Amino acid sequence: MGLFDQVLSAVQDPNRQASMGQLGQILSTAQQLGQANNTDSNTMQQAASVLGGFVRSSLKDTRATQGPAAAEALVQQGATDGAGVLSKLFNAGQQQQLVQTLSQKTGLNANQVQAMLPMLIPLVMRLLNQGSTKAGAQGNNNVLSTFLDADGDGDVDMGDMLGMAGKFM
Repeated sequence: MGLFDQVLSAVQDPNRQASMGQLGQILSTAQQLGQANNTDSNTMQQAASVLGGFVRSSLKDTRATQGPAAAEALVQQGATDGAGVLSKLFNAGQQQQLVQTLSQKTGLNANQVQAMLPMLIPLVMRLLNQGSTKAGAQGNNNVLSTFLDADGDGDVDMGDMLGMAGKFM
């Protein structure tokens, strides 16, 4: 089952955090962030895709070294505190590489990208947090598991997720 299918499944599961309202809020926030930075939805989708790749790598490393609960804790923190989780996800060199890659892929200047990161990270993390259980049980986030276990073939990524969610809504 693909990542978007997992999100839709989580929306339909009353025991999961996901809801149509939350998906709508994520999309609305992405649109507002794009408008505030004079970018279109395609640019925001590209930014989410690039960021998603970096986040996937970081969360995979966290899961491998500290366990699934630590990866889920980062997702939960990042869903509300993009600035606070940034240094937990990426060291200074990785942050610089992320800004440079986002700038190259989106055409946004590095200062814009740096300013957007604390707001863009929560979008990605809120999407990943959709699979968390309402009871807060660690290790049961099916959306995060699907995201981290993806084969990396590029079929579905965060940019695709935003696009599909927008069409679905």
